Amino acid sequence: MEEFDVIVVGAGPAGAAAAFAAAKAGVGVLLLERGQKPGTKTVSGGLLYTHVMNRYFPDFGSQESPVERFIDRYVLGLLDEQRSTCVDFFDPGMSRSPYNCASVLRSKLDPWLVSKAESAGATVALGVRVDGLIRSQGKISGVLSSGDEFRSKVVIQCDGFNSLLSRDIGLHDEWQGKTVGIGIKEVIRLSEEEISRRFRLSGRSGVEYTFLGLPKGVEGGGFLYTNSDSLSLGLILNMEGAVLKGVEISEAIELFKSHPLISGLVEGGTVEEYSTCLVAEGGFESMPPLYAGGYLAAGSAAAMVLNTGFNLRGMDFAVGSGSVAGELAAEAVKAKNTSSAFMSNYLTRLKQSFVLTDLLSYKGYPKFFRNTRLYSVYPEIMNGFLHDAYFVDGRKKNHLLGLARKSIKGKVSTMRMIADVFSLIRNI
Repeated sequence: MEEFDVIVVGAGPAGAAAAFAAAKAGVGVLLLERGQKPGTKTVSGGLLYTHVMNRYFPDFGSQESPVERFIDRYVLGLLDEQRSTCVDFFDPGMSRSPYNCASVLRSKLDPWLVSKAESAGATVALGVRVDGLIRSQGKISGVLSSGDEFRSKVVIQCDGFNSLLSRDIGLHDEWQGKTVGIGIKEVIRLSEEEISRRFRLSGRSGVEYTFLGLPKGVEGGGFLYTNSDSLSLGLILNMEGAVLKGVEISEAIELFKSHPLISGLVEGGTVEEYSTCLVAEGGFESMPPLYAGGYLAAGSAAAMVLNTGFNLRGMDFAVGSGSVAGELAAEAVKAKNTSSAFMSNYLTRLKQSFVLTDLLSYKGYPKFFRNTRLYSVYPEIMNGFLHDAYFVDGRKKNHLLGLARKSIKGKVSTMRMIADVFSLIRNI
């Protein structure tokens, strides 16, 4: 039986940041990862908002860091079967220091972060699957792995969404289908030169696309991000909605890629990676308990994900919460106090940070995105309206008001549209 001050389960962004913070504070840290190397057991859309890296890892923007591209162009698209309407925002200042967000590949980011934890003094063990948590004297006091015990004063759980560990000891119940998304992602290889030409990019600048409307009527959306010499493309669909609509996720990604707009963006590329995962979609209200005696949870293991349509955030919450968890765990060890009362300081500090400030501020976002009109009626209305506005066939042409009435007729009432706009303003 081995014993450490702090054990961190999972070597993703949250776990690596927690291990780095705790080791930097001078306590003994063991970082456990079930993959044979960091980043092999993960799937991520690939955008990391850099404010958190500027604070905890200030060399993140260097040439040696795992940045693919800095995003300075943001495109929001509404799709129907053949057509698309896109809002295209460009700000070159966002691809200059201190940047806004970067596209990353977890196969590169995770090893880089783990190397930071190792340099700070953490012990890293790869290929270790944690089977359960050890509870003694009312506190978590270690982990079980293939019959072996690893004891510690504090365990920080960072092993991803839908982990069985905290459920095994009764910290939270099963997730509900309406609060879970199914994510599917492909990494599509294209040359760096072709990506720069096709997407009109220069230097390390990049573009993010987010889409609503396909598959029709299913809560969720699509994404496409540019990397240095590849594209990250995928869908995140609400599990309950996908099941009710009978959607097969493998068929949905092919439908998405076959849309005329998307197919033109990925033409000539080769799929090099294909992966799926579960994604938290319940917001603040569905988060599990974040602490107990000798225990903290961070990142996606704590369901810290926020999707406003403009921003899909998870990794900055992971690094932020992991860093706070690592700092507090070190303090608890030094104070020889790992009681639940002491560990509750974690919640207080998260509320003082951007992590829970933002998650609380947008706690109503899941309710807004459960509106299925966002994925059927409104894309059809917008695309139909603009088709009629641009199309000329020699017949009498209505003014815009008439075209708007035509595109809306029979699809949604005026009062319902007003209510939906109010919900947008209130929750997003």
